[in-house]
Amino acid sequence: MRFYNLNWDEKLNFHPDERNVVMAVTRISFFDQLDPKFFAYGGFTIYLYRAAAETLAWFTKNGSWLTDWGNISLIGRHFSALVSTLSIFLVYILARKLFNLKTALYATILSAFVPGLIQSAHFAVTESFLVSFALLICIFSLRIINQKKTAAYITTAFFLGLAVATKISALAFLVIPISAHLLTLTRKHFLRKQVLAAVAVVAGLSIFMIFSPYTLLNREKFFESMRYEHGVVKGTLPVPYTLQFTNTIPFLYQLVNLPWLVGLNALTGVSALILLFLIALKTRNKNLLVFLSFPILYFLYVGSWHAKFVRYLVPLIPFLIIASGWFLERIEVKLTWLGKAISFFVIFTTVVWGISFFSIYTKTQTRIEASYWIYKNIPRGSTLYTEHWDDGLPVPLSEGSPNLYKIEQLTIYEPDNFQKALYYADKLASGEYIILSSRRLWGTLTHLPDMYPITSNYYKLLFSGKLGYFQIASFSSYPEIFGVSINDDASEETFQVYDHPTVLIFKKFQKLSKGDILNMLYDK
Repeated sequence: MRFYNLNWDEKLNFHPDERNVVMAVTRISFFDQLDPKFFAYGGFTIYLYRAAAETLAWFTKNGSWLTDWGNISLIGRHFSALVSTLSIFLVYILARKLFNLKTALYATILSAFVPGLIQSAHFAVTESFLVSFALLICIFSLRIINQKKTAAYITTAFFLGLAVATKISALAFLVIPISAHLLTLTRKHFLRKQVLAAVAVVAGLSIFMIFSPYTLLNREKFFESMRYEHGVVKGTLPVPYTLQFTNTIPFLYQLVNLPWLVGLNALTGVSALILLFLIALKTRNKNLLVFLSFPILYFLYVGSWHAKFVRYLVPLIPFLIIASGWFLERIEVKLTWLGKAISFFVIFTTVVWGISFFSIYTKTQTRIEASYWIYKNIPRGSTLYTEHWDDGLPVPLSEGSPNLYKIEQLTIYEPDNFQKALYYADKLASGEYIILSSRRLWGTLTHLPDMYPITSNYYKLLFSGKLGYFQIASFSSYPEIFGVSINDDASEETFQVYDHPTVLIFKKFQKLSKGDILNMLYDK
């Protein structure tokens, strides 16, 4: 389920973060140009993908591995799928160390099927890597407690250095080895432990510098990027793609969206983490405290952000799944047959939800399907309106090129005022087709009538047919099993709009004057 159809978008790169990574890969060349000039992510995966691309180009004598965005994204997705598959085994190892065999087996099954990990494996971004590094750091941090060997410190530092070199936000993983270090401090070995910690810090920094050197060598650009990213996540820098989080409630919004990533484990896993925390405090179980340090503190930190993209929750998934496996094993012991029934139900529904979500990769991506339809059914030379800040359609295919049409982007996100109403009226009066390639804009702006009164009204009038445009085609690819579809329109938009958005196409059937449209839009 992780490796199947990694070319689900036919090399068209619909994920914006993936596009940025791919562009960074094309900028570098070993060893004369190593500055990726992109710092939202670290250098590790960028160098990894480039090394693989250069190896493939050398073996195949095909230079497109170094320049073609689609080929580079495929390389990244294969690595992402690989480390995501390895993380299943790491879940087993960590759960086995913390609890017992049944818990480990339950956690392994659950981690294999949760949609959040299956989806991450299909993108050439960093979530799959971060999950694996978080698990490795936790596993070796437990060795700091239980084995008290120098190698445990160094190995933990190695994986932490790689994690931070993958994405700077992995600094949050520091809480795991720090917790382990503090919990093993004794007066007798205090100096030795501090020396070990210092050596580990140097080792971690060295690994980080080797695999992401331009974070410091080009630190001015790095800090500029970090100021931007910090402003976006905290909400101090307004950007169009975070408007969906306006008026959302911190922590609650993430909890409501968690089931899309992990199914019923959102309930059992969160409940288990709370119970385990109480048990750890009562029993002073050091292993549990180390394990719990990251998911609890990370959620408290990330949950407070203005930007609440579900991908920020992906590093929590293995910890949540292991806790859920423990919860299921415990209720079987406490509630016997009822506990077994609950356990079976949670595992069964997780498997069903995972297979359902996986089904989207067995079908043609909706933007591609819509593009085939456009080339077949819309006359050449027609005027097509698409939307800015979203992927325009049609996409280039063997059946045709966007150049066959007069394509214009509607600047939907611009502030609403009378001039914008005039703009809408002018465009709608002269247009022929409107293509909404996802719910990214209309799914958000219709719910912000105070901020976007004209635009909110525009979408409502468009969907009702009152603007003279009527929907003639719709393309959706909801998770599906046994012919039953699961509508995920209520999920956070990035869970849907990259790999299975709903595409809507409208055609003008009734010609209205610019004045008539203006009166409807600017209804004061």
